[in-house]
Amino acid sequence: AKVDAFINDQSAPIAMFSFTTCPFCRRAKDYLDEKGIKYNVMELDELDGNGGNEIRAILGKRTRRTSVPSIFVGGNYIGGCNDGPGLLPLGASGELDKMLQSL
Repeated sequence: AKVDAFINDQSAPIAMFSFTTCPFCRRAKDYLDEKGIKYNVMELDELDGNGGNEIRAILGKRTRRTSVPSIFVGGNYIGGCNDGPGLLPLGASGELDKMLQSL
């Protein structure tokens, strides 16, 4: 329920599960900041106890991947920074803009 609530939070069009120390997560955040796109981020390595690993397990079941960043646009999984198709490839192709406009 916590994962669904975060992914579907209407306060920002993009939800990202991240680690504070992950260079791909940092690049994804930098890209969104550069473009002025609002996003919510959950830093899994800052959650209490085993919370981050539990959420990664839930994401693994849902997306078949446990890597971070794990990025959702309008509740739909788009992959990571560069893969799945990924934030940067979608941004470069113009698809990200189309996805954001349709929300």
